[in-house]
Amino acid sequence: MLFSAATTAVDGRVWRTLGTARTDDLSDAWTVDPHPLLPLTEQIENSSLYFEESTGTWFLFTNHIAELAPEMSAPHGYSREYTDAIWVYWAPDLSSFTPANKAIVVDTTVAEWSPLVVGLPSVLRIGERLAVYYDGSSKVSISHGRRDVGVAWLDLPLRVPEGATQD
Repeated sequence: MLFSAATTAVDGRVWRTLGTARTDDLSDAWTVDPHPLLPLTEQIENSSLYFEESTGTWFLFTNHIAELAPEMSAPHGYSREYTDAIWVYWAPDLSSFTPANKAIVVDTTVAEWSPLVVGLPSVLRIGERLAVYYDGSSKVSISHGRRDVGVAWLDLPLRVPEGATQD
């Protein structure tokens, strides 16, 4: 199974989401699922998965794409879009993620060293914690270059937020 970002242009705006492709043989053709994992309106890309065995829950960590405030200018050659946060979705299986089951994991209020951008998540279990690696910039810039890597730590086992559903 492969997860990949997909984009489409609607009314002059680029919309992003994640799609799934499957194969039984890595040397053979892949079949792309007919529907995305989540709606285009979620504006997400660049994801990393974690499975919490104790609860049977999949956690999908992903970039959220935002648009610069009107008073801010984008660098020459850049769109006004940038990665502003790491979101997490949860579901009991890889085909049932929903916008109702999501939370913000890292944004600029958590990663205070990066005043504008937070993105490109990757997760890795280290002992009894989950490391959430992400990129950011100490400058007020949406440039994709000259970024640094940050890490946030989540205690394991991961649980869905209190009051949230797991399905």
